[in-house]
Amino acid sequence: MPVVNADDLARVAVAPGSTGLSRVADYFGPSVLTQAGELDRAELGKIVFSDPEARRTLDSIIHPIVRQLAADRFREIAERGEPLACYEVPLLYEVGLDRTYHPVLVVSAPLAQREQRIAQRDGFDARQIAARIAAQMPLEEKVRRADYVIDNAGTPEELVEGTDAVLTALCDALAVPVSRYPKPLS
Repeated sequence: MPVVNADDLARVAVAPGSTGLSRVADYFGPSVLTQAGELDRAELGKIVFSDPEARRTLDSIIHPIVRQLAADRFREIAERGEPLACYEVPLLYEVGLDRTYHPVLVVSAPLAQREQRIAQRDGFDARQIAARIAAQMPLEEKVRRADYVIDNAGTPEELVEGTDAVLTALCDALAVPVSRYPKPLS
């Protein structure tokens, strides 16, 4: 199944030479750029996760660009005749995209496990992790509002089983043959 990832699109939105990067640098200043002229994500993160107004400003710059890039990708996917596509959006509810994209699937895991994964993936300390989690809608609310939930607290095999079950349910609900999306070989 084709997947469009909002975080990947956000990177495109602030690529060197882009309008998005220029607008971010104009607002936040040259300290958010590396010597090579790329976005210094760590520096920008320090600013926006300590100042909600700065985060709202960054969102107002980046989100419209990401929305347009996503629309372009989904148009390409539809033109290829794909009946389903997945949009991975960490802030789906926070930016109101739950009104646009259906059905909504949420992947859930206990807070301690999410914190550990963020620390391992991004190298953030406890304060940085807490700031990022606080910037999001509580996971419990996302789970309550979701059409489908995948539990990611268990083993990788259990995650695959849960994902396969949701894919089968989606295909059944939308009359798409599940055989169109073969499972990868183990």
